Amino acid sequence: MADITQESTQTDCIRVLHFVSTLSRGSGVMSVIMNYYRHIDRDKVQFDFLHFIACEDSYMEEIRELGGKIYCIDKPGSSFQSIKQLNSFFRLHAGEYTWLHNHEVYLTFLLRPIAKRYGLEKFIVHCHATKYSDKTLNAVRNRILCLPIRFMKVERFACSEAAGKFLYGKRRMNKGEIFILHNAIDSEKFQFDPIKRKRIKLELKSQDKLVIGHVGRFERQKNHEFLIKVFAEYQKQRTDSVLVLIGDGSLRNKVEMQVRNLGLEKSVLFLGQRDDVADLYQGMDLFILPSRYEGVGVVLLEAQLAGLPCIASDCIPEEASAGQTLFVPLGDSIKTWTDTLVKKTAVTELSGQIEVRLAQSVAVQQYLKNSGYSIKESGVVLQNKYQVGF
Repeated sequence: MADITQESTQTDCIRVLHFVSTLSRGSGVMSVIMNYYRHIDRDKVQFDFLHFIACEDSYMEEIRELGGKIYCIDKPGSSFQSIKQLNSFFRLHAGEYTWLHNHEVYLTFLLRPIAKRYGLEKFIVHCHATKYSDKTLNAVRNRILCLPIRFMKVERFACSEAAGKFLYGKRRMNKGEIFILHNAIDSEKFQFDPIKRKRIKLELKSQDKLVIGHVGRFERQKNHEFLIKVFAEYQKQRTDSVLVLIGDGSLRNKVEMQVRNLGLEKSVLFLGQRDDVADLYQGMDLFILPSRYEGVGVVLLEAQLAGLPCIASDCIPEEASAGQTLFVPLGDSIKTWTDTLVKKTAVTELSGQIEVRLAQSVAVQQYLKNSGYSIKESGVVLQNKYQVGF
């Protein structure tokens, strides 16, 4: 746990305190924050982090290298002691910050009044999802805890229009009271690269294989169990195919068991949490994302940047498509999904030349730039919001 009494070491720029649950590299929220953090002018705006879940594989080292400070406390509201910790933190540090940027929206009811009590008035609520929780009881609890947000004086952020409508309502969205901060991407990093493709194909030993890829935490939201069922049927028709799964999570062991039970051990590759996802996209031939819900589905945009044809569930916001995605109703049968994958494969093999993927990658890059998903432009927008206000 960090010492919450440590002194500030930088006073010549705006400091923003990001409140998150974890600093894990597997967190989609942290991935978005860090992407912005790397691209803002840190002489003008600096990020610090307050979190409550410790983990080994985290962004902690990079945050410190970029000039940020890190504080860890008990989960707010989990005990009387946690409330004391929160009060103690803001009593000591509230004066250091211009903004409190809260990514755990269900804890706004607690954070907002405490921060305000100690003089930190500027508060951002940032919605990253279109569902309160995977677990029914937690979803009900979080929905109740989020009700006070509608009455608070806060700045309302969302990663997409769907997420904004979900948390704040259509009326606020239609009135322009919600700021859409896209999960922006360093598009050059994900552009199709035939040289990297050849290298990744060799590493995966898939030169003569059709590679279907998926990136996501092994949690209920990502719907791995359904994905494995679809691939099992698809593999009966395309024995030369492999499924590459990138990510980690609490359900990984369960999915690995499902794969073993279906006899797919040699055809499903579990690569775990990786830092080279941008390169791994290059070795794929198709990308599939059957999520139960997404705030945006940024991996879908990344995959399209790599020139990949994509199949995704209709539970993902359409703004995650840059023209290379076929949406399939999640309620459709395994057979429908499998047939769709087979048809998409046929089209892919007919048009899967390097020149085609390069052209698609360039087109997607331009789309993202025009749509506010380019990190270079969006980073400047966010920095100006922090400096100038709303």
